Amino acid sequence: MDNKREDDISINVISAPNDVKPVSQAPVGNAGKAPFCIYAGMRHADGSVIKMEDGSEVVCTENGSWQNTR
Repeated sequence: MDNKREDDISINVISAPNDVKPVSQAPVGNAGKAPFCIYAGMRHADGSVIKMEDGSEVVCTENGSWQNTR
């Protein structure tokens, strides 16, 4: 992926250190139109989750920021 503004984006579950697993095979949107967050140089759709080593999670929100789930 070259991370162009028009790239398709997916909802992903990310585990440390950088294991990315898509929730579904089909993209959920386009980075030119849909909200996304950036992690490890990649775009992840709104609703993507990062699972931290301590068991906590952060989720990608509509405003493009990662927020704690608790």
